Amino acid sequence: MENKLQLLCDILDEHQSNVSGSPNEYAQLERLAASILAQKELSDQDIQDVLTSIHQYGKEGSAISDCSKHIDDHQDQISHWINTVQQNI
Repeated sequence: MENKLQLLCDILDEHQSNVSGSPNEYAQLERLAASILAQKELSDQDIQDVLTSIHQYGKEGSAISDCSKHIDDHQDQISHWINTVQQNI
């Protein structure tokens, strides 16, 4: 699970740094978040909430045409998500 959490952080960091992402990356974020949530190993409500938000971000991003705007709209959240996920690795 640590590898999945690290991969989530890496993708989110890449989105935030480059303000670009692909539909495949969004779909991967969506799948990763769902997979981690399904494992039921996380007892911390904060990380569960963050993973749910990342899942929604990925779902919306995979269906959006302007990926850069989607990332811009979520910049503050992405920082929070990365910090929360890193605390759980």
